[in-house]
Amino acid sequence: MKLVSPLVAACLFSCLVLVLVPDTPALTRTLESFPIGCGDFLAEIRKKPAHLSYIGCSYLPDRQGKPLRAIYHVSGRFAAITEGYFIKSIGLNRLQRSCCQWDSAARQFKDAKGREFSITMVSEPTTVTSRTAWRGISTFEVVVETFTEDF
Repeated sequence: MKLVSPLVAACLFSCLVLVLVPDTPALTRTLESFPIGCGDFLAEIRKKPAHLSYIGCSYLPDRQGKPLRAIYHVSGRFAAITEGYFIKSIGLNRLQRSCCQWDSAARQFKDAKGREFSITMVSEPTTVTSRTAWRGISTFEVVVETFTEDF
């Protein structure tokens, strides 16, 4: 059996405390004044199309703006419908073929309460070069971010 170094053990313990102790000052202080929690943003603001599946949400404190990031998936079968919905409802840029995937530039939008979000849509790596063949791509990912701090 391989032993864990004291440094690794200390890091693991610290992470465990942050996860298991709900009132950890570092986490509470950062998120306490933010008006929206990490979760299914699109459902919350009533902008989630039917075929989009919510995967999860994470807090990224080491990135600029300390964003909350929600991840969604949609199958290639419904990707064009989902893209069209987002183009009409929030002004998503049309997906373009680049290198080995289909993707859109990030688009900023506000909900009815004035909260700002960023959305992008991207396919998994693929050799599919025609929009009409998107059914052959198993997964497209939609990423929605909102920032927890001002710049």
